[in-house]
Amino acid sequence: MKFATLRADALLLLAAIIWGAGFVAQKAGMEFIGPYAYTGIRFLIATIALLPLLLIRPRNTEAVQDGSPSKALLLGGGLAGLAIAAGGLLQQVGIDSTTASNAGFITSLYVVLVPVMGLAVGYRILPRTWLGILLATAGLYLLSIHDLSKTSIGDLLVLLGTAAWAFQVLVIGWATKKTDPIRLAIVQTGIAAVICMVAALLTEGFAMESIWAARWYLLYSAVMATSVAFTFQIIGQRNAPPAHAAMLLSLEAVFAAVAGYLLLAEHLTNIQFVGCGLMLIAVLVCQAHRGDRRSFLSGDSTPVS
Repeated sequence: MKFATLRADALLLLAAIIWGAGFVAQKAGMEFIGPYAYTGIRFLIATIALLPLLLIRPRNTEAVQDGSPSKALLLGGGLAGLAIAAGGLLQQVGIDSTTASNAGFITSLYVVLVPVMGLAVGYRILPRTWLGILLATAGLYLLSIHDLSKTSIGDLLVLLGTAAWAFQVLVIGWATKKTDPIRLAIVQTGIAAVICMVAALLTEGFAMESIWAARWYLLYSAVMATSVAFTFQIIGQRNAPPAHAAMLLSLEAVFAAVAGYLLLAEHLTNIQFVGCGLMLIAVLVCQAHRGDRRSFLSGDSTPVS
């Protein structure tokens, strides 16, 4: 396996670890602040945290395969920003009226939605990848089985948010090969920040005492789960196709369970350990071979797994 592929997988895995722990921060932060304000401030801080990288980023670092980097930056960053704004708001509102286990399971279902949506824009999914998707879905179910019988409106909201996350993975898979990843991350989070801040102003407003009370949870969600993790995702997807990336990123459900065990004293059952094992097997299955895809919004073919 090439070094670039190993680096991409490592970055995507780190993003999954950070996002997994982020579920704990999101759930805990909701005790002090509303979902719209939480999400808006999260993306605002994330954008500010990314801006200094422009000062140390050489202007000639854009590795473009084809097309205009400016067009890819604006179109890709704009669409991805809309997607993470929708996904973040729906997830944050939904998580308040469902369990963390249900939210983790439903969110990680983009492991299924990404390849299904990708078929509509020309991605070819290998049979081995479909096998991995089925194993991962079964693993996710076992990981959250004790709560899935208790559905709520929150589950539906999180599911709608998952569709937005899946769309974002596809857009990033296209845009990151055509423009600078740091600038792409900044445009993405900046647009999401504007949308979510406006939504918060119209619905909840901002209470400084609430923001201060939730500061540590906001900082983790903003700096680690948004600035760092989304940047890892964008750079990682330069050498990983969307379906493969979604498989690695779906491991956030496993890391969410681990974080719950370590930080909230939530214990995993034997069936949940089996679910974690199935997800790890699914990732290994998808690592075994690479095929071809047709690029998103293009007729070209590029390597995928």
